[in-house]
Amino acid sequence: MKKTIGGLLALSLLLTACAIRQETVGEEDGYLLYFLAETDEARGGDLIRSSYERLDLAEDASLEEQATAVVERLIAGSETGDLRSPLPRGITLLSLTIQDRRVTVNLSSGFAQLSGVELTLADYCLTLSLTALEGISAVAVTAQGREVGQQPKQIFYERDVLLSDMGDVLQTVEVTLYFLNSQGALEGEKRTLEIYEGQTVAENLIVALLAGPENRELTKVIPDDFMINSVRVDEGICYVNISAESLAALPEDEATQCLILWSLSDSLYSIETIQGLRFLSNGEELAYFGQVPVETVAVRPQG
Repeated sequence: MKKTIGGLLALSLLLTACAIRQETVGEEDGYLLYFLAETDEARGGDLIRSSYERLDLAEDASLEEQATAVVERLIAGSETGDLRSPLPRGITLLSLTIQDRRVTVNLSSGFAQLSGVELTLADYCLTLSLTALEGISAVAVTAQGREVGQQPKQIFYERDVLLSDMGDVLQTVEVTLYFLNSQGALEGEKRTLEIYEGQTVAENLIVALLAGPENRELTKVIPDDFMINSVRVDEGICYVNISAESLAALPEDEATQCLILWSLSDSLYSIETIQGLRFLSNGEELAYFGQVPVETVAVRPQG
């Protein structure tokens, strides 16, 4: 993504793709940091990956200096080519303080725009990277000194991430994701989603859909930079919150807009409990997806 659901995606959720894999890099090479794999590399694998990174620090650097360097490297991205920053471009570190083994990371306003899976991934990468430093056991992240409202909690411990990662699968759910075939039509790809504690099926499905097909004969119709800020299901209605930027950047061709909308709706309707769809942006319900009336997919198809 820059894809979200909310953590981007939601949410406060660690998705199946967020299982953590440590890269085989020597510990003597630097500090252990956690980044995101590139989308293509993460398909069918782990999204959060670790890397030992060299930081430009003196041997006697203070804990605060080490933590600051860790956050700045997370913002900048890994030196490893196949790993990327968990934070979107433009975010800066405003301040960092440590008290009683808790570090408070104050980021610029862009962090407050994260939600869903994206927010979760950022929180988890920051938490794992900072608690790897001796002397830090808890992490709080703010935006311009304010708590981020969509965070499920305000203080994260390493165990919050690791328990979610190592926990038992609560259920597996069979879904169908829709991608383009060689004839330019949508074709379903069966997928088994593993749902862990704190996850929802709809969010997990959207992450898998945005990541793309496993079948190499299929391709995504949804643009790579398409962002979904959050997904929630309430009494059978699925609410999909799309970023305004993604709506503005939709292809002008109405037929392509239809395919994108159908890829989303057909995939979500493969979840049996979803009976209707509502698409939103900036909190407002959409009447049109580009030029396509959303009412055409508002109700679960019969048969």
